[in-house]
Amino acid sequence: MIGLGAMGHSIARNILDHGYSMVLYDVRPEAMEDLTGPRASAAASLQDLGEKVDTVLVIVNTFPQCRGVLEGLLETMDRGVVINMSTIAMDEAKALEELALEKGVRMMDCPVSGGTAGAKQGTLTVMAAGEERLLERYRPLFSSFAANIVHVGQRVGQGQAVKAINQLLVGVHMCAAAEAFTLARKCGLDLQMVYDTIRASAGSSRIFENRGQFLIDRDFSTRSTLQIQLKDTDIACRTANLVGAPTFLCGTARELFKLSASKFPPTDDSIEVARLYEELCGLGEQ
Repeated sequence: MIGLGAMGHSIARNILDHGYSMVLYDVRPEAMEDLTGPRASAAASLQDLGEKVDTVLVIVNTFPQCRGVLEGLLETMDRGVVINMSTIAMDEAKALEELALEKGVRMMDCPVSGGTAGAKQGTLTVMAAGEERLLERYRPLFSSFAANIVHVGQRVGQGQAVKAINQLLVGVHMCAAAEAFTLARKCGLDLQMVYDTIRASAGSSRIFENRGQFLIDRDFSTRSTLQIQLKDTDIACRTANLVGAPTFLCGTARELFKLSASKFPPTDDSIEVARLYEELCGLGEQ
């Protein structure tokens, strides 16, 4: 497995806890220290890892990182399967597949959703695209860290398309929740009452339920960063542009996250967009 950040580390832990043996690699050696043991060793380099395994899981942040990882692997890996769980654009996923196939390596396109909590709890959703027989081969592995495994298509890139749609909705719902709570504050309403009422009403969403209580409690602990949310809404807009679909709402959300990331630390939680709304209408901290 390559990429042992907030998501990857927990995924690797779940895989190990289900009895699998692993070879691990991360550019930060300290990220591997508490995972290595009788069934997990640390690779010295991408090339070292590529010589030792025939199945590689990759979960990194950006397409350039994905490409760099794959290029390093393919220096020594000439067989097997690379399963990309990173969130990138669908045309970028296809470009990676072309690169892999030149060296005789197959790819699966398997972005995940569920956040750091889902990764820790082993309840992620895997949006798997690729050959059906490959999915069935790896389904038991995916089941070690995911509660929902969906075969979204036969072609690499289709997994990223589904993830883009998911992230479009996440971004729009995040901004809608920020807008709604700001309106509630300006109206002088009790925020807990509003939250409890909307949760039981038609206007609720999973994002509203998940982030709403944090907004009430003024808990801005980092769960998903502004820079990741901005990247994901960028990908959703790019995907829509590739196929000729309008993204009026996603485009607005992207601009809101862009402005938020310019005003607040981009590594802060994405719900900081609520603070942007509050500043725009003159609301201070409660």
